[in-house]
Amino acid sequence: MKWKKIFSVSILGLIAVIVWYGKFSIARSASVSVPTEVVTTPAVVRLTQDYFRWYENIDALTPSSTLAAENTSTSVPDSGTVLRLRMNIIDGNVDLPTGTEFKLQYANSTSGPWTDLSTSTSWIFFNNPSVADGQIILTTVLSNSNTGESYNESNPSASTPNTVVQGQRGEWDWVIENNSADTASNWFFRMIYSSSTVLDSYNRYPKLTAVPVVTPPPSSGGGGGSTGVGGGQTTPPPPYVPPGNQTTTPPLPIPPPLLPPPIQAVDFNGDNRVNIIDLSILLYYYNKTGPQITRYDLNRDLAVDFPDVSIMMFYWTS
Repeated sequence: MKWKKIFSVSILGLIAVIVWYGKFSIARSASVSVPTEVVTTPAVVRLTQDYFRWYENIDALTPSSTLAAENTSTSVPDSGTVLRLRMNIIDGNVDLPTGTEFKLQYANSTSGPWTDLSTSTSWIFFNNPSVADGQIILTTVLSNSNTGESYNESNPSASTPNTVVQGQRGEWDWVIENNSADTASNWFFRMIYSSSTVLDSYNRYPKLTAVPVVTPPPSSGGGGGSTGVGGGQTTPPPPYVPPGNQTTTPPLPIPPPLLPPPIQAVDFNGDNRVNIIDLSILLYYYNKTGPQITRYDLNRDLAVDFPDVSIMMFYWTS
């Protein structure tokens, strides 16, 4: 009986150990069999439009005469005027490979709507006879460009001839003409992929600034109109002179005569002639002052000097 009790207890302990081990094995097997997967995203090119500069057009690959400072707008040229636009794009991620094409667009606002340059739009391309469309740029002109890309006279551009390395800038050249663009409007330009996909961002937009319209001041009403008490007529305004066309009268010599005296005023010896005798009398009082010069101070500036001689020369007879 005593042996049987001990045996029963041992059997129960063995069963408990087996049950515990089974649970541990199941848990361990479950943790090991959980599947795992790593998903990778391929790197993509990220392009940003950056620096620009406006140039006068020349029939050569590299423009030379600037129209404004770097990243600075210039005024909208008249219809028929040809411009050169150098601009660059920075590569912010993986390298931009060769073989990529772009298009040039314009708009009156950076928010659009944008239009591709073509053969009949407000802005069109121009053909320089001595430079081939798509030629590789040999000399960059923008201060931070690293790679010369293509010279372009049409959309789309030539395929990129050089790789643009990550963190560097490629430079493009566009030849454009004002076909029918209003000079009183602002114009903005941008590059996009030839597929019409926009670049990732735009730091700057090349801009042409509107030329202000000069409106003459309104004239006084015609047809016998009058203003003020008693029906007094208005005084007509002075002739309108556009800004920049004003001229100044040089102080010396005074255009003879400002207040033309009669010939008797310069005929000092009274022989009805103005000649060397009168000049010699005038020169006697030259650079003198005081009441004695009143007769000879022809322009009434309290001195006898060159303007008085100039007035005398206007009436010279022999």
